[in-house]
Amino acid sequence: MEIDRRLFLFAAAATPLYAAAPLVSLSADEASLLEALCDQIVPADDAPGAKQAGVLYYIDRQLAGPLGRFAPNYRQGLAQFASACRERAGREFPSLPFAQQTAFLKDVESGSVPGLDVFFRMVADHAMQGFYGSPAHGGNRDEASWKMLGVAGVMEDHRH
Repeated sequence: MEIDRRLFLFAAAATPLYAAAPLVSLSADEASLLEALCDQIVPADDAPGAKQAGVLYYIDRQLAGPLGRFAPNYRQGLAQFASACRERAGREFPSLPFAQQTAFLKDVESGSVPGLDVFFRMVADHAMQGFYGSPAHGGNRDEASWKMLGVAGVMEDHRH
């Protein structure tokens, strides 16, 4: 079977990052939403952001382990978040332009979207753990945050 090179490259580029590894705790829809949230919390600039650092994988793996007690909060919170975004913006959060995502999150943080501010703070806390923690736990891919901070060599003993 012959594969068209352009079609293959287009499909590869269109594949979301979370499809690169199996998800343990989250559905594909939950992962897409969570990845967009984390990308808002730690956006890429001249250094990698949450998406490139694999923060989604950290949270997904930890929800199946040490953070398992938070799994019901994620299921409920992601569903409520998705519903509130559709109500207010008429679209799914991941499909909104970055600026509209930011505006929606400012409303969430201010408490004007009832019940989501506590959930968002939990996600932000876990995203920071995944971004700055050891790559051994599923996040901080390629030591992205350690390199950004200039401490990659100092963290030798914290890789595992």
